[in-house]
Amino acid sequence: MPESLPSTASLQAFAEVARTRSFKDAAARLHVSPSAVSRQVQSLEAELGVRLFVRRNPGLELTAVGSRYLTTVERILRDLRDAGQAISPTSSKPLRVSALESFTAKWLVPHLPSFEAEHPGARIEIEATLEYADFDRDPIDVAIRFGVGPWDGLHAEPIVDLHFFPVCSPALLEGEAPLREPADLAAQTWIHVSQVPNAWRDWARSIGLADLSPVRDLHFDHVGIALSAAETGQGVVLSSPLLCGPELQAERLCRPFDLPVRSAETYHLVCRPEGLEDDRIIAFRDWLVESLANL
Repeated sequence: MPESLPSTASLQAFAEVARTRSFKDAAARLHVSPSAVSRQVQSLEAELGVRLFVRRNPGLELTAVGSRYLTTVERILRDLRDAGQAISPTSSKPLRVSALESFTAKWLVPHLPSFEAEHPGARIEIEATLEYADFDRDPIDVAIRFGVGPWDGLHAEPIVDLHFFPVCSPALLEGEAPLREPADLAAQTWIHVSQVPNAWRDWARSIGLADLSPVRDLHFDHVGIALSAAETGQGVVLSSPLLCGPELQAERLCRPFDLPVRSAETYHLVCRPEGLEDDRIIAFRDWLVESLANL
Protein backbone atom coordinates (compact mmCIF):
# COMPACT_ATOMS: atom_id res chain seq x y z
CA MET A 1 0.00 0.00 0.00
CA PRO A 2 1.62 3.34 -1.02
CA GLU A 3 2.32 5.78 1.81
CA SER A 4 2.15 8.88 -0.39
CA LEU A 5 -0.88 10.10 -2.31
CA PRO A 6 -0.92 10.04 -6.12
CA SER A 7 -0.74 13.40 -7.86
CA THR A 8 -3.91 14.97 -9.22
CA ALA A 9 -2.33 15.02 -12.68
CA SER A 10 -1.79 11.26 -12.63
CA LEU A 11 -5.37 10.68 -11.46
CA GLN A 12 -6.71 12.92 -14.24
CA ALA A 13 -4.57 11.10 -16.79
CA PHE A 14 -5.81 7.73 -15.55
CA ALA A 15 -9.46 8.86 -15.66
CA GLU A 16 -9.17 10.22 -19.20
CA VAL A 17 -7.38 7.12 -20.50
CA ALA A 18 -10.08 4.99 -18.86
CA ARG A 19 -12.72 7.02 -20.63
CA THR A 20 -11.13 7.13 -24.09
CA ARG A 21 -9.20 3.82 -24.00
CA SER A 22 -6.41 5.70 -25.75
CA PHE A 23 -3.30 7.60 -24.62
CA LYS A 24 -3.54 9.77 -27.75
CA ASP A 25 -7.19 10.76 -27.23
CA ALA A 26 -6.66 11.34 -23.50
CA ALA A 27 -3.66 13.55 -24.26
CA ALA A 28 -5.73 15.65 -26.68
CA ARG A 29 -8.33 16.28 -23.99
CA LEU A 30 -5.69 17.11 -21.38
CA HIS A 31 -3.60 19.26 -23.79
CA VAL A 32 -0.40 17.31 -23.16
CA SER A 33 1.60 14.78 -25.18
CA PRO A 34 0.61 11.10 -25.40
CA SER A 35 3.99 10.15 -23.95
CA ALA A 36 3.33 12.35 -20.91
CA VAL A 37 -0.01 10.64 -20.32
CA SER A 38 1.59 7.22 -20.72
CA ARG A 39 4.29 8.11 -18.19
CA GLN A 40 1.70 9.37 -15.70
CA VAL A 41 -0.29 6.15 -15.95
CA GLN A 42 2.82 4.00 -15.69
CA SER A 43 3.96 5.98 -12.64
CA LEU A 44 0.54 5.53 -11.03
CA GLU A 45 0.62 1.78 -11.68
CA ALA A 46 4.11 1.56 -10.19
CA GLU A 47 3.07 3.61 -7.15
CA LEU A 48 0.02 1.42 -6.54
CA GLY A 49 1.78 -1.80 -7.39
CA VAL A 50 -1.03 -2.97 -9.68
CA ARG A 51 -1.88 -3.00 -13.37
CA LEU A 52 -4.71 -0.62 -14.19
CA PHE A 53 -4.87 -1.41 -17.92
CA VAL A 54 -4.30 -4.33 -20.22
CA ARG A 55 -2.72 -3.21 -23.47
CA ARG A 56 -4.74 -4.48 -26.46
CA ASN A 57 -4.27 -4.09 -30.17
CA PRO A 58 -5.88 -1.71 -30.72
CA GLY A 59 -6.62 0.26 -27.57
CA LEU A 60 -6.58 -0.38 -23.86
CA GLU A 61 -8.83 -2.24 -21.48
CA LEU A 62 -9.32 -1.62 -17.76
CA THR A 63 -8.37 -4.45 -15.46
CA ALA A 64 -10.84 -5.47 -12.76
CA VAL A 65 -8.87 -3.56 -10.12
CA GLY A 66 -8.54 -0.61 -12.50
CA SER A 67 -12.31 -0.49 -12.92
CA ARG A 68 -12.82 -0.44 -9.15
CA TYR A 69 -10.16 2.22 -8.73
CA LEU A 70 -11.76 4.37 -11.44
CA THR A 71 -14.99 4.66 -9.44
CA THR A 72 -13.06 6.13 -6.50
CA VAL A 73 -10.90 8.39 -8.67
CA GLU A 74 -13.91 9.86 -10.48
CA ARG A 75 -15.55 10.64 -7.14
CA ILE A 76 -12.39 12.29 -5.82
CA LEU A 77 -11.92 14.43 -8.93
CA ARG A 78 -15.58 15.44 -8.84
CA ASP A 79 -15.32 16.39 -5.16
CA LEU A 80 -12.20 18.44 -5.81
CA ARG A 81 -13.90 20.28 -8.66
CA ASP A 82 -17.01 20.95 -6.60
CA ALA A 83 -14.94 22.14 -3.64
CA GLY A 84 -13.06 24.56 -5.86
CA GLN A 85 -16.27 25.92 -7.29
CA ALA A 86 -17.73 26.34 -3.81
CA ILE A 87 -14.95 28.69 -2.67
CA SER A 88 -14.58 30.63 -5.93
CA PRO A 89 -16.71 33.69 -6.79
CA THR A 90 -19.06 32.42 -9.50
CA SER A 91 -19.23 35.83 -11.18
CA SER A 92 -15.53 35.60 -12.12
CA LYS A 93 -15.77 32.17 -13.74
CA PRO A 94 -16.76 31.44 -17.33
CA LEU A 95 -19.96 29.47 -17.88
CA ARG A 96 -18.89 26.25 -19.55
CA VAL A 97 -21.49 25.04 -22.05
CA SER A 98 -21.50 21.74 -23.92
CA ALA A 99 -23.85 21.94 -26.89
CA LEU A 100 -24.61 19.86 -29.94
CA GLU A 101 -22.71 20.98 -33.04
CA SER A 102 -25.90 21.66 -34.99
CA PHE A 103 -27.39 23.88 -32.29
CA THR A 104 -24.04 25.61 -31.71
CA ALA A 105 -23.32 26.45 -35.33
CA LYS A 106 -26.84 27.19 -36.51
CA TRP A 107 -28.22 29.15 -33.57
CA LEU A 108 -26.11 29.58 -30.43
CA VAL A 109 -22.99 31.21 -31.86
CA PRO A 110 -24.86 33.65 -34.16
CA HIS A 111 -27.08 34.78 -31.25
CA LEU A 112 -24.46 34.81 -28.50
CA PRO A 113 -23.67 38.54 -28.89
CA SER A 114 -27.19 39.35 -27.64
CA PHE A 115 -26.54 37.41 -24.42
CA GLU A 116 -23.23 39.18 -23.94
CA ALA A 117 -24.93 42.54 -24.53
CA GLU A 118 -27.57 41.74 -21.88
CA HIS A 119 -24.94 40.48 -19.43
CA PRO A 120 -21.80 42.62 -19.73
CA GLY A 121 -18.80 40.86 -18.31
CA ALA A 122 -20.32 37.40 -18.67
CA ARG A 123 -17.97 34.83 -20.14
CA ILE A 124 -19.11 31.77 -22.06
CA GLU A 125 -16.93 28.84 -23.06
CA ILE A 126 -18.61 26.53 -25.60
CA GLU A 127 -17.69 22.96 -26.42
CA ALA A 128 -19.46 21.86 -29.60
CA THR A 129 -19.90 18.10 -29.69
CA LEU A 130 -21.82 15.21 -31.21
CA GLU A 131 -21.83 13.36 -27.88
CA TYR A 132 -23.53 13.99 -24.56
CA ALA A 133 -21.22 15.52 -21.98
CA ASP A 134 -20.59 13.47 -18.86
CA PHE A 135 -21.40 15.66 -15.86
CA ASP A 136 -19.49 13.31 -13.56
CA ARG A 137 -16.29 13.66 -15.53
CA ASP A 138 -16.37 16.72 -17.75
CA PRO A 139 -15.69 20.23 -16.40
CA ILE A 140 -18.92 21.74 -17.70
CA ASP A 141 -21.75 23.69 -16.10
CA VAL A 142 -24.55 23.36 -18.66
CA ALA A 143 -25.36 21.16 -21.63
CA ILE A 144 -27.80 21.56 -24.49
CA ARG A 145 -29.20 18.13 -25.34
CA PHE A 146 -31.70 17.00 -27.94
CA GLY A 147 -34.27 14.40 -27.02
CA VAL A 148 -37.23 13.84 -24.75
CA GLY A 149 -35.47 13.58 -21.38
CA PRO A 150 -35.23 13.20 -18.49
CA TRP A 151 -31.61 12.23 -17.86
CA ASP A 152 -30.82 10.40 -14.63
CA GLY A 153 -29.50 12.54 -11.81
CA LEU A 154 -29.70 15.78 -13.79
CA HIS A 155 -32.08 18.70 -14.04
CA ALA A 156 -33.44 19.01 -17.59
CA GLU A 157 -36.01 21.38 -19.06
CA PRO A 158 -37.12 22.01 -22.67
CA ILE A 159 -36.10 25.43 -23.97
CA VAL A 160 -38.05 25.59 -27.24
CA ASP A 161 -41.29 24.28 -28.70
CA LEU A 162 -39.89 22.76 -31.88
CA HIS A 163 -41.81 22.30 -35.15
CA PHE A 164 -40.37 20.76 -38.30
CA PHE A 165 -41.38 20.88 -41.97
CA PRO A 166 -39.97 20.05 -45.42
CA VAL A 167 -37.50 22.47 -47.02
CA CYS A 168 -35.78 22.29 -50.39
CA SER A 169 -34.08 24.26 -53.10
CA PRO A 170 -36.48 26.58 -54.99
CA ALA A 171 -35.39 24.69 -58.12
CA LEU A 172 -37.41 21.65 -56.99
CA LEU A 173 -40.64 23.63 -57.26
CA GLU A 174 -40.30 23.34 -61.01
CA GLY A 175 -38.81 20.79 -63.40
CA GLU A 176 -39.81 17.28 -64.40
CA ALA A 177 -41.40 16.44 -61.03
CA PRO A 178 -42.48 19.79 -59.56
CA LEU A 179 -42.98 19.82 -55.82
CA ARG A 180 -46.30 21.56 -55.19
CA GLU A 181 -48.23 19.39 -52.73
CA PRO A 182 -47.26 16.72 -50.15
CA ALA A 183 -48.10 13.79 -52.44
CA ASP A 184 -45.41 15.06 -54.84
CA LEU A 185 -42.79 14.05 -52.25
CA ALA A 186 -43.15 10.48 -53.55
CA ALA A 187 -41.15 11.52 -56.63
CA GLN A 188 -38.39 13.17 -54.59
CA THR A 189 -35.29 12.16 -52.64
CA TRP A 190 -35.74 12.41 -48.87
CA ILE A 191 -32.70 13.61 -46.94
CA HIS A 192 -32.36 12.12 -43.46
CA VAL A 193 -30.29 13.18 -40.43
CA SER A 194 -29.04 10.24 -38.37
CA GLN A 195 -29.89 11.84 -35.01
CA VAL A 196 -33.60 11.83 -35.90
CA PRO A 197 -34.03 8.68 -38.02
CA ASN A 198 -37.83 8.58 -37.75
CA ALA A 199 -38.48 12.24 -38.54
CA TRP A 200 -39.85 11.71 -42.06
CA ARG A 201 -42.06 8.83 -40.97
CA ASP A 202 -43.46 10.87 -38.08
CA TRP A 203 -44.07 13.92 -40.26
CA ALA A 204 -45.86 11.93 -42.99
CA ARG A 205 -48.05 10.15 -40.45
CA SER A 206 -48.92 13.45 -38.74
CA ILE A 207 -50.22 14.99 -41.98
CA GLY A 208 -52.28 11.91 -42.81
CA LEU A 209 -49.96 10.33 -45.40
CA ALA A 210 -48.51 7.43 -43.43
CA ASP A 211 -47.92 5.37 -46.61
CA LEU A 212 -45.94 8.10 -48.36
CA SER A 213 -42.43 7.03 -49.36
CA PRO A 214 -39.68 8.58 -51.52
CA VAL A 215 -38.08 7.46 -54.72
CA ARG A 216 -34.71 7.55 -52.93
CA ASP A 217 -33.22 8.13 -49.45
CA LEU A 218 -30.08 10.09 -48.65
CA HIS A 219 -28.54 9.92 -45.16
CA PHE A 220 -26.18 12.28 -43.35
CA ASP A 221 -24.91 12.44 -39.78
CA HIS A 222 -24.74 16.24 -39.58
CA VAL A 223 -27.53 18.80 -39.89
CA GLY A 224 -25.36 21.33 -41.72
CA ILE A 225 -24.40 18.82 -44.41
CA ALA A 226 -28.01 17.73 -44.85
CA LEU A 227 -29.10 21.34 -45.34
CA SER A 228 -26.26 21.92 -47.83
CA ALA A 229 -27.42 18.91 -49.82
CA ALA A 230 -30.95 20.31 -49.89
CA GLU A 231 -29.65 23.73 -51.00
CA THR A 232 -27.94 22.16 -54.00
CA GLY A 233 -31.13 20.43 -55.09
CA GLN A 234 -30.21 16.91 -54.01
CA GLY A 235 -33.50 16.35 -52.21
CA VAL A 236 -35.91 17.50 -49.52
CA VAL A 237 -35.01 17.64 -45.83
CA LEU A 238 -37.05 18.21 -42.69
CA SER A 239 -35.92 21.19 -40.66
CA SER A 240 -37.06 23.97 -38.35
CA PRO A 241 -36.69 27.77 -38.15
CA LEU A 242 -34.03 27.29 -35.47
CA LEU A 243 -31.77 25.37 -37.85
CA CYS A 244 -32.52 26.78 -41.29
CA GLY A 245 -33.81 30.32 -40.63
CA PRO A 246 -30.96 32.13 -42.45
CA GLU A 247 -31.24 29.84 -45.49
CA LEU A 248 -34.98 30.48 -45.72
CA GLN A 249 -34.52 34.23 -45.34
CA ALA A 250 -31.86 34.27 -48.06
CA GLU A 251 -34.14 32.11 -50.26
CA ARG A 252 -31.47 29.44 -50.63
CA LEU A 253 -34.12 27.11 -49.22
CA CYS A 254 -37.89 27.32 -49.35
CA ARG A 255 -40.92 25.67 -47.76
CA PRO A 256 -42.88 24.03 -50.61
CA PHE A 257 -45.98 23.85 -48.39
CA ASP A 258 -46.89 25.13 -44.94
CA LEU A 259 -47.33 21.93 -42.95
CA PRO A 260 -45.33 22.18 -39.72
CA VAL A 261 -45.51 19.28 -37.26
CA ARG A 262 -44.67 19.58 -33.58
CA SER A 263 -41.62 17.51 -32.66
CA ALA A 264 -41.77 15.09 -29.74
CA GLU A 265 -38.04 15.69 -29.28
CA THR A 266 -36.59 19.10 -28.62
CA TYR A 267 -33.60 20.92 -27.15
CA HIS A 268 -33.20 20.85 -23.37
CA LEU A 269 -31.04 22.78 -20.97
CA VAL A 270 -29.37 20.23 -18.71
CA CYS A 271 -27.38 20.86 -15.54
CA ARG A 272 -26.62 19.38 -12.15
CA PRO A 273 -29.51 19.93 -9.68
CA GLU A 274 -27.37 22.32 -7.64
CA GLY A 275 -26.80 24.37 -10.78
CA LEU A 276 -30.24 25.89 -10.30
CA GLU A 277 -28.66 27.98 -7.54
CA ASP A 278 -26.03 29.38 -9.91
CA ASP A 279 -26.98 32.87 -11.14
CA ARG A 280 -24.96 32.36 -14.34
CA ILE A 281 -26.96 29.27 -15.28
CA ILE A 282 -30.28 30.92 -14.47
CA ALA A 283 -29.40 33.95 -16.61
CA PHE A 284 -28.34 31.72 -19.50
CA ARG A 285 -31.50 29.61 -19.21
CA ASP A 286 -33.79 32.64 -19.14
CA TRP A 287 -32.06 34.15 -22.17
CA LEU A 288 -32.35 30.91 -24.15
CA VAL A 289 -36.05 30.50 -23.41
CA GLU A 290 -36.88 34.12 -24.23
CA SER A 291 -34.81 34.21 -27.42
CA LEU A 292 -36.05 30.87 -28.76
CA ALA A 293 -39.67 31.82 -28.08
CA ASN A 294 -39.36 34.38 -30.90
CA LEU A 295 -38.72 31.76 -33.59
